Amino acid sequence: MPTYVYGPNPVGEKRDCDVCAGTFETTQRMSEDALTKCPKCGKEIQRIIMAPNLNGAGAMKKPSDDRLAKAGFTQYKKKGKGYYEKTFGGGPSTLAP
Repeated sequence: MPTYVYGPNPVGEKRDCDVCAGTFETTQRMSEDALTKCPKCGKEIQRIIMAPNLNGAGAMKKPSDDRLAKAGFTQYKKKGKGYYEKTFGGGPSTLAP
């Protein structure tokens, strides 16, 4: 179930209620109507639109050396100052400046 953020209506109104004096979060079904009154004091509140938390979404793992080689890539590893040696692929065996 999604988490929604609510705050006082109008925004910035001073309140004594420890729930709706600032913003608060609540978990609701998407099919439920938005809250219009504070669950503690009954004063008017409104849903605040927030960006979703996408922490880790779309994260990709680095492809393995086998998969890169099968795809036709060439990989070089640094072996010295300005000197690279091929680990796999069809390119030249060494690269040097």
